[in-house]
Amino acid sequence: MFTDKLREGSTGPAAKILFGIIIVSFAVAGVGSYLIPDRNEEPVKVNKVKIPEYELENQVRLEKNKLERQFGKQFFEQQMAADENFNNKFKASILEKMINDEVLTQLIARDGVEIPAAIAKAKIKSMPEFMVDGKFNQEQYEKVLAMAGFQSPDVYGEALRTDLAKETFFKPVIEAEFALPGEVSHLTDLLTEKRTYTMVNVNKAKFTENISVSDKEIADYYEANKNNYLQADKVKFSYIYLTSDDVKSDVHYTDDDLLNYYNLHSEIYTVPEKREISHILLTGDDAVEKAKEVKAKLDAGADFAELAKQYSQDPSSAQNGGRLPAFASTNQDKSIANATFALVKPGDVSDPVQSDFGVHIIKLNTIIPATSKTFSESKDDVIRRYVKQLSQEVFLDKRQIVSDISFENPDSLDLAAKEANASDKEHPSETVKVQVHDYIASDAKDLPFPFSEKAVMDKIFDPELRETGVNSDVIELGQNAFVVVHIEDYVAKTPKKLEEVKDVIKADISDEAAKSKIDEYVNGLLASLSKGESIENEVASGKITIDSPRTISRLENKVDEEVSKNVFELAHAEKGNINFGRYTGKNGDVYVLILDSVEHKAEQDVSRDDFLTQQITVMKSRADTFVLTDSARSDARIEYNRTKKYLKNSSDKGE
Repeated sequence: MFTDKLREGSTGPAAKILFGIIIVSFAVAGVGSYLIPDRNEEPVKVNKVKIPEYELENQVRLEKNKLERQFGKQFFEQQMAADENFNNKFKASILEKMINDEVLTQLIARDGVEIPAAIAKAKIKSMPEFMVDGKFNQEQYEKVLAMAGFQSPDVYGEALRTDLAKETFFKPVIEAEFALPGEVSHLTDLLTEKRTYTMVNVNKAKFTENISVSDKEIADYYEANKNNYLQADKVKFSYIYLTSDDVKSDVHYTDDDLLNYYNLHSEIYTVPEKREISHILLTGDDAVEKAKEVKAKLDAGADFAELAKQYSQDPSSAQNGGRLPAFASTNQDKSIANATFALVKPGDVSDPVQSDFGVHIIKLNTIIPATSKTFSESKDDVIRRYVKQLSQEVFLDKRQIVSDISFENPDSLDLAAKEANASDKEHPSETVKVQVHDYIASDAKDLPFPFSEKAVMDKIFDPELRETGVNSDVIELGQNAFVVVHIEDYVAKTPKKLEEVKDVIKADISDEAAKSKIDEYVNGLLASLSKGESIENEVASGKITIDSPRTISRLENKVDEEVSKNVFELAHAEKGNINFGRYTGKNGDVYVLILDSVEHKAEQDVSRDDFLTQQITVMKSRADTFVLTDSARSDARIEYNRTKKYLKNSSDKGE
């Protein structure tokens, strides 16, 4: 939009003076001297092909949602979202996957691997998620695509063709791998290995009983560690949040518009011709010969219904004279449909027809002509579809205006909203609104959408954004929503008052003292064990409990996962010795694990060995695809945008 305005006035004398000033300024100061920030949005270029930021944000959101489904939203937020370093690595890792995808897409295109549209179309029609009652359904197809965030069936079709091309490209590599008997045997030994261990539980509570903490200790600890007890930083901001649903009221139409849409999409409002048939199904090696015999009887004047009852091997229709429900040509086996719709009039009988089910003889009973709903009958649906389609166009138009104007006028969002609302000169609106959100803390939980989105919170608390005082770029929230933010005020992290954290500090001091005592005590236990001395006399003190020896295998889930993990991490002891280790549980108790014995005695199991053979083959195939991907990356020119904080440590390749 900014460049369009420059073009409009580029022929006048004032424009020539303006461009003269710009040229001199560029020569003296460079582009970086201008107040409008450089909008270098794409995080990476792969052989000059840009991967846009909004595509990366979409992938980050999808991956986050997958992790939340796997581990729970609370786990993700508490364990991960608060760690900026993790978030940067998380985002960078997803970008690396996208780079791999782009590198392979380019490699496959260069090698000429291309999937015809007809194959992709056939694949789509065979996918269960797009079916209703076992048959492909266009409405279901469009509904599923919309829920998945695809802008149109064409976009999905191209994505599917790309995926199928990759499958074709990798197929020879995957099918070439196999597992050696020694590999299967070694993996079997590992998986069926049994270990007998004794667990000693060191009770943390026994080491905190006599710990006292004075007010002076608390005050001193607070002064030395007050930066560990901070009030979260807070931000006040203005924002524009818009969805395609928001702009439906901005879609204006006449009856002529609706009628034109109706005529262009007449197939939606047409019920195709259907035909009702009876059939005689014959199966088995002699099905063709049987069919010829039955057809000869029909040609001689025999009753079709009686022959169906006598000969048809379709149990669902035979006793009904072979009669089937009416169907359209697209809703039946292709061979049966072709034969049915080749019959001219009711009463006509086909020659024997081969299908996946067997051999059929088909009689046409009834032709149900195609019917169409009138415009009046369909008007409500036409309006719904028309508004949905046009609202997407209006939404994208307003999104572009907000993006351009908020960039050209970075100090406020007001002008961006004003211009977006005035985009339709005949129908100005107030759909796009600048709203102000009161202070949000960086550790706030259960925020409403869109502020619950990590990409939005990251932008709200982006130091660069608040320091420069400019509008953010457009934050994409799927295909049909976006938000732009402007920081109005920021309150930095400050230490909480001593009174607020006194109890927490007391607990922290007690915990540190207890840990020190436990470490000293456990080291003593381990020293005794290493000398071969018994530690059973310690049980009477209440500080430890000793469980009975227990035998487990890697495949069992009868014990706590953390226990199993630590038991199988212990090294094998030399003959005549025992091995032991320690770990700290989530409750602060320390556990000493004594490895008593290791047993390898795998029983013969053909199904297990077949499964492991398959798994080893899959792992090798994956390793091959990784090697191929790395090779393709090494030949590619990958240029990172290191102004992105999550790419500070990335290095360009192919320079």
